[in-house]
Amino acid sequence: MANNKFNLQHLLDNGLSLEVDEEVILIFQSAFQSLSEATADEQARDVASQLQKLVSPEKPITQFGSTWEAFLSVARNIPYRDHEGQDFIIKVIRVLVATPPWGDLPGLAQVMRTNWSDPTLETVEGQDVEDEYSYSEWLNLNSFNARLFGAGLVEMESFVIWQMRQALEEDLNPNNAATDLRLSVASEWAIHSGPVLLRKCLVERRDITEGDKKSRGPGPLYTGHGGLNLERWGFWKRRFEELRPVVAGEEAVARVD
Repeated sequence: MANNKFNLQHLLDNGLSLEVDEEVILIFQSAFQSLSEATADEQARDVASQLQKLVSPEKPITQFGSTWEAFLSVARNIPYRDHEGQDFIIKVIRVLVATPPWGDLPGLAQVMRTNWSDPTLETVEGQDVEDEYSYSEWLNLNSFNARLFGAGLVEMESFVIWQMRQALEEDLNPNNAATDLRLSVASEWAIHSGPVLLRKCLVERRDITEGDKKSRGPGPLYTGHGGLNLERWGFWKRRFEELRPVVAGEEAVARVD
């Protein structure tokens, strides 16, 4: 039975830059129309098989770019609280990484970084950012990335630090839509990648290089070491507790408890 929540037709109607983008959208659109918990694993294998045909082993890494662009377009249009759709894409990627040349997800990190355009920056910090994502799309995309990180499929330490720093290490304006979004994004990272994040905080060094200070350094409210470490984890935990009344649900607080 068709599921309107996963209808991606508007992406096709808006026009896509490359033919491969449209093929990826169509593959997922077809799968979403009949997606069910009972058949999700089988459908994920089928989708992965179709996607593998779009990129041959002989193609250079740059050829993966348009495929990942389409992946992100799909992910940011699936409601973050709808685990059926978000988790289905993770199932597909799990299948892909077991098959060359997809093993290390070539090109995904670069595409992710290029597309990391926080729509709250202009509102909160007065910075100029491209008006690429709506607030809901940004939340959906972060939920997807948090699931990827939590599943151990990608290394995204910088991404999670950016979002936790913005939500938990900076002064926030109450009753502000951008503030609400930042807290919701941080909650998604805690919910879907909390255990992995804690393990990394347990083993990673606290010192960071000069070059990493901008991306992994502390925000104004946190005076400890940058990077991932138990000191910072403890600060995030306390901030989630302080912000409990406005954090998106108890689950986020529980995941950093």
